Amino acid sequence: KQWYQRRVRASYSSKVIPATKAGEMPKHLGNKTECALLQFVGQIGQDFETIRKNNTEEDFYKVYTFNSKRKCMATVLKTDTGFRMFVKGAGEVVLGRCDSIIGEDSTPVPLTPKTYDRLLIEVIESMACDALRTICVAYKDFTEEPDWEDEDGTLRKLTCISVVGIEDPVRDEVPEAIIQCQGAGVTVRMVTGDNLLTAKSIAKKCGILTKDDSDKGILEGKTFHKLVHDDNGSFNQDKFDMVWPDLKVLARSSPSDKYVLVTGIINSKLSKNREVVAVTGDGTNDA
Repeated sequence: KQWYQRRVRASYSSKVIPATKAGEMPKHLGNKTECALLQFVGQIGQDFETIRKNNTEEDFYKVYTFNSKRKCMATVLKTDTGFRMFVKGAGEVVLGRCDSIIGEDSTPVPLTPKTYDRLLIEVIESMACDALRTICVAYKDFTEEPDWEDEDGTLRKLTCISVVGIEDPVRDEVPEAIIQCQGAGVTVRMVTGDNLLTAKSIAKKCGILTKDDSDKGILEGKTFHKLVHDDNGSFNQDKFDMVWPDLKVLARSSPSDKYVLVTGIINSKLSKNREVVAVTGDGTNDA
């Protein structure tokens, strides 16, 4: 509870409004991932609003906003002994930056390779296979001010607080909508920032992937980038044309991956007629 209470200070743009009637769900305002974490904090008996009043945004010494490259965000606060940085982001990404973990007595202990592998397989991958988005929460203390511009060095040797799984349920009407699209000759592809296992599980629930689909149609952004670019980093349409017809799910993707996918399909000469591509999304990079 203590660690979650401290961690909430990293995001002030989201809010959870308690239900006013029995049986109602709390209302989420802002980022859904943030709200899920805030609601969890409330469920373990903590009040994030009180914490926010005692620690205003003016107390933030440094903020690393979330982006698709680092797959995490961080907030730095000044302390009596130096600085404390709180980090949260993609489960396997943030855990991979940790070298210690909070133990049973609430003190850090070394994160051994054995413990890391167990958390990766039994926690992160297990939750991802159940279509849960995994978030790792961590922190790091500094006795001296580091070079904040050296992100790679600063966001290393973290202490893991926990790994949580957040469900983003598929709406009831989505599978039927996918069937209607497919029946009309529209190929539906999913491009997401979620990890491979989470994306695969959600795609199966939606009907984008079937039991008969091979893993050939599922790629991560890094792999996709390598497959469709030359060694010098230039986009290669011929290489792209060998990939996109079978591609159904693109996971851990970046905004540039989406752009390459859309423009590459439009410019492809594989089909007799020019392909028409429509994109829907809920993020600024989709726009």
